[in-house]
Amino acid sequence: MYGPSSPHRRTRAGLWLAGFTIASLLMLLASSTEPAMMLQRVTTRALDPVRQAISGAGSGVAGLFGTIGEIDRLRGENAELRDALAGAEQRIAELTEAARENTELRGLLGITDALDMELLPVRVISRDPSNFAWEVGVDAGTGDGVRPGMPVVANAEGTGALAGTVVSVTTDRARVRFVVDTRSTVVALDQASRALGEIRGQPGGQLVMSNIPVTEVVTVGDTIVSAGLSFGTAASGYPGGLLLGTVQAVEDDPNALTQTAFVRPAFDADSVERLLIVLDFTQG
Repeated sequence: MYGPSSPHRRTRAGLWLAGFTIASLLMLLASSTEPAMMLQRVTTRALDPVRQAISGAGSGVAGLFGTIGEIDRLRGENAELRDALAGAEQRIAELTEAARENTELRGLLGITDALDMELLPVRVISRDPSNFAWEVGVDAGTGDGVRPGMPVVANAEGTGALAGTVVSVTTDRARVRFVVDTRSTVVALDQASRALGEIRGQPGGQLVMSNIPVTEVVTVGDTIVSAGLSFGTAASGYPGGLLLGTVQAVEDDPNALTQTAFVRPAFDADSVERLLIVLDFTQG
């Protein structure tokens, strides 16, 4: 049994009071009397902030999902734009390469028309990685009429430059040794003074013209070409008049009888990609 002041008794009494109050309020709200209408208005105003908060929360959730959808759409568009840009860059690279190759081929065609020689266009397909052997492989061989000892021509800004000679051949490949190789020797001529000398390759891809008689005048800026003839013990297997380079400096030799000219090569052995093999020529 519960005593008069038992907590359980007080709790039950409180529940009955709360229930009675709620029921009275519901009856009052359901009626159309003035006090009921006033209570309804007060209740509505009191619940407005709650409704607005719920409505705002719903709008926020909708906005959040809308933003997520927009982000996904933008990501898709960015991916498409990146793909399109990559494709455009690839196409530009291809067109640039084609234009460069076209220019190079036109230059070689101009040289072919200018030189009275039978020339075979070839492409460089391999290089020696060292700076000691200046040799390249080209895509033509005995099947194309190529033989060891044949001269090779390069394009030097539209002018035919002596690039080197064929040193070995297979059925469909050949190896070309450039004039800048230390094992290469070419009888050369100073176009201005007509002085003769021997052009030899130097480490690093440079040229020197040695054994020039000291009595000859060789000046910085002079153009050096292949002589197309023998000079002393050096025999010429090259056509005459092919560009070799430009004199950069001249020094007297210690013997006081000869002088040496330092020559800048006419073509870039590091970057040349297409050459012309001289299959036949007539020495003038």
